[in-house]
Amino acid sequence: MLKKSILFVIVLLFTLSAAAALAAEATKLPEIAGWENGQLRTTELDALSGYKGTWLERTYRTSGGTPFRAIWVEGAGAKGWEANEMSSDNGEIWGGETSEKVTVAGHNAMLEYRPVVGYSLIVKIGKDGVLTLESQVETKDALTEAAGTLIKNMK
Repeated sequence: MLKKSILFVIVLLFTLSAAAALAAEATKLPEIAGWENGQLRTTELDALSGYKGTWLERTYRTSGGTPFRAIWVEGAGAKGWEANEMSSDNGEIWGGETSEKVTVAGHNAMLEYRPVVGYSLIVKIGKDGVLTLESQVETKDALTEAAGTLIKNMK
């Protein structure tokens, strides 16, 4: 009977620990009231050298209809990334891709555009977090506005 009780306590602690971890992850890509919020997908970034961080992903559609995919990467892979100081327009040589440094909700960011795949907005948040928003159909203003709302709701 004592072994069953100990086993039950261990399983309960593991379950509560996993639930707390999922709740903490959900604050990085939270559900936004008035938006369509897709399912949160979580991937642990592990290597032979150990735990390297977390990759979270969720699709959204704002109340105004802006569809986008949001990705949050936190950990060793994200901590070295910084927004580039220069903007560029590769013109016809590379197919019309452009990039520019922008600020979103007080954070440095890079806005990239590729004619075939649309916009990507990459925002450095804190020491080791990077938020990326991608949309094939929206304008840069709609995507940066969505990013600002998402960042303000992150905890």
